[in-house]
Amino acid sequence: MSNLSPQAPKQNTVIISVVLVLVGLLGAAISPTIADNGDWFLLAGFVLLLLGVYVKGL
Repeated sequence: MSNLSPQAPKQNTVIISVVLVLVGLLGAAISPTIADNGDWFLLAGFVLLLLGVYVKGL
């Protein structure tokens, strides 16, 4: 991992990340359980997108 060069993530990774972030932001309108864990959905979405940029094939 000495060569961390960014690359474009796959389209599926971006879509899943966007869905997780939207669920985290709009979770209060969907369910109280999601509203309580909205921060974790936001974090998971951004971490997945970050991994998609730096891990080849994700």
